[in-house]
Amino acid sequence: MSDLPPILPHVRIPTQQLADQGGPPAALEDQDNFVRDLGTVLGEGRSGIMGGGSVPPPPVTPSPSAASRPPVVTLLWIKTHCHIEQDQTVEDDYLKQLEMAARLHTENYLRYQIDDQVGENIKQAMLVLISHWYRNRETVADGKYAELPLAYCALLSLERDYPTYT
Repeated sequence: MSDLPPILPHVRIPTQQLADQGGPPAALEDQDNFVRDLGTVLGEGRSGIMGGGSVPPPPVTPSPSAASRPPVVTLLWIKTHCHIEQDQTVEDDYLKQLEMAARLHTENYLRYQIDDQVGENIKQAMLVLISHWYRNRETVADGKYAELPLAYCALLSLERDYPTYT
């Protein structure tokens, strides 16, 4: 767990209250926020964000390399999923890089570290992401944000460590 980026402090406020007070846009990505119609505002607490002040978030620590860790998804599985012949080895290093990037992305999405013993949902989600990146090497959305493949989020939604609030 210590190798992951720090969890930013946050405040959960009803989205209508945020809009009424002219507050900042809130992150609505987490399942609990969606169900309860709450928005997560990053910062040091209500007084920092809603009190007119602005508290800068702490610096983000870059993800460590996954090169020294065993792969979660083997090169054979990646090639099979991407419909690449096994004897084609020109892009093997690139595919290994995609596997490591998908692993780090998945760990950040799930909010915990994974190893090669994870279940099929996580492995399949990584294969979906790797094949998406392999086929689409550039931005795939015209808007401001590029979306993750729907299958990736659907496979990982039950595995994700959603924050709890007391």
